[in-house]
Amino acid sequence: MIQIAFTPLKNLVFLIFQTERALVIEITQIFNDPMANDYIFIDVDKISTEGLIPMLLLPVATIFLVLHLQKTGRAESLRGLAKAARLRRQKKDHEKVFDHYKSKKLDHDDFAYLPLEEYSELSRKDVVAALSYRLSTFLSWRKKGGVNALTEELYAEAFAGKKGKGKGSVGLLEGVPITVKDCIGVAGCLSTGGLSVRADPAKISESNAHVVQTLVDQGAIILARGNTSQCMMLPESHNNVWGESKNPWDKTRTPGGSSGGDAVTVATGCVPLSVGSDVGGSIRIPAAFCGIPGFKPTPGRISKLGCMSPRLKDRHGMAMVIPSTIGPMAESVEACKTFCEAVWTDEHFEGDTSLPPKVFDHEEYEKKGKLKLAYFKSDGWFEPCSAALRGLEETVAKLKKAGHKVQEIEFPGDGWKTYQLYVALSAAEGDMKGFTLGLEGEDLIPEYVQLKQASSLPNFLRPLISRLLDKRRGSLVNNSRSGGISSYDLQQRMADVLELRKFWSKTYKELGVDAILHVALPLPALKCGTSGDLTGAFSYTLLGNLILFPAGVVPVTTIHEDEQEYPMENLPENQRDHWAKKAQACMEGSTGMPMSVAIMTDMYRDEKCLRIMKEVERVVDFDETPEAWRE
Repeated sequence: MIQIAFTPLKNLVFLIFQTERALVIEITQIFNDPMANDYIFIDVDKISTEGLIPMLLLPVATIFLVLHLQKTGRAESLRGLAKAARLRRQKKDHEKVFDHYKSKKLDHDDFAYLPLEEYSELSRKDVVAALSYRLSTFLSWRKKGGVNALTEELYAEAFAGKKGKGKGSVGLLEGVPITVKDCIGVAGCLSTGGLSVRADPAKISESNAHVVQTLVDQGAIILARGNTSQCMMLPESHNNVWGESKNPWDKTRTPGGSSGGDAVTVATGCVPLSVGSDVGGSIRIPAAFCGIPGFKPTPGRISKLGCMSPRLKDRHGMAMVIPSTIGPMAESVEACKTFCEAVWTDEHFEGDTSLPPKVFDHEEYEKKGKLKLAYFKSDGWFEPCSAALRGLEETVAKLKKAGHKVQEIEFPGDGWKTYQLYVALSAAEGDMKGFTLGLEGEDLIPEYVQLKQASSLPNFLRPLISRLLDKRRGSLVNNSRSGGISSYDLQQRMADVLELRKFWSKTYKELGVDAILHVALPLPALKCGTSGDLTGAFSYTLLGNLILFPAGVVPVTTIHEDEQEYPMENLPENQRDHWAKKAQACMEGSTGMPMSVAIMTDMYRDEKCLRIMKEVERVVDFDETPEAWRE
């Protein structure tokens, strides 16, 4: 007898062994799919000697068939989870909210773009009804061809809710409507992080993440969840569960990522404050792309209890080296400050004793007097477009006019090595293994395809391919290995990070400045689907994540009609390449898109960073808002 047995284990095992009277072949499954049969047996009797060779080939063919069926079945199962999540969203009843909006004859525009403090003076039900109508009508899945910024909607829950539990009679965020990124736990909601497997209803959160509960206790009202990118490592917000989000200034462009949906809710005046997370620019990129302030605190100052990680079983060891952090995007820097003030409290620290009990430093934030600042124009890795440079130079001029001392410096260190170090650490596992395992059978979205191909390139081909490519992309090919790097090499790169942090802290101290300014990003919001071809453009944001500096972005200008170019002839010779051509394509049709300036200070000088962000906001006085989202 020949027996072929399939058992539901997680790793493929192919065993052939001879017994006295039977050839036994065992193949175990790659995925433990609860929908699959536990065992399948094929028995064949009376096999002749001549039939033995074909039978030995049978298992090989069977392996390929089983793997194909498993992959197809798993993909179908995951699509089913995503579809079911969208159906649950559609079936939610928000009629009481919208009936209130209509019966009171409210105008949602009257509740948009208000300072935080004004919401506590308004009727909670009116605020919820008006802004829920605005979100539902313009930003949700209901608007065909819209910006699609939301995942789950909590209008009915917000309408039925009560006041927060802040100190005294009114919390710091009393009556303030907010949205929360779809990776930060909210009771009764999924935290998908853009992964279909996390759309399983069994994974609905039973309670709020610690930071969310802190905000709710301070009076905040959660209206919706903002969309993110699959695996949360793209400057776009696109996944197979909730679809692709669009930029409110231009719907052919992305709002950025991975906190893109929540940046849209603020930029459109639907909420004055949203909660995102940042590990390479995921707060600052969408804030800059959408023309709003965004702030990445020093990692470790805000609890991440109750937040998911887009890795298998939420296990992500590289978070020890490049930690993500929770932070705000808001209608003003003052609103970002109020978020931090509401969170950095004894109550928050008592709920997560891993945090340093460093409450908000009001004295530092409220300091007066002239600032001493430094700025650099380029990191030497990716040259900023002319509009980005103009925005920085105009900001510097206005700061000087206000009496502040601002000096230009060359980029400290080597921008090439800094970017390559981030890539080397992110790709240290090889073959994007952490990403693909975390997807648990779901395919990567197209924006990741080039990154996956590069990470899986056979190592013996890397020297040849790197010489065939231009210098920038070729250098990245040599900074990753298929199959991952050795533990020794990983430790050496971790040591490089420690040295980089020491270098930047020393530089900051030697400069004797209050903050360092630079362009937030070298390009405006990318066109949808193009981020996989322009990964090198985000060196300016990931710097802050490597060196652990608090960093924020503030919008300062929009692109003029004569600035829609990225001229190759003005670039350093080592940047006249594939990315430069893609940058030129990005600049085409970019008139009117917002551009921002970035501010960073040394570790734990968060309140100082916020203070200087506020001063930049004051002297620039940027007041433009998007309109394309209404169309």
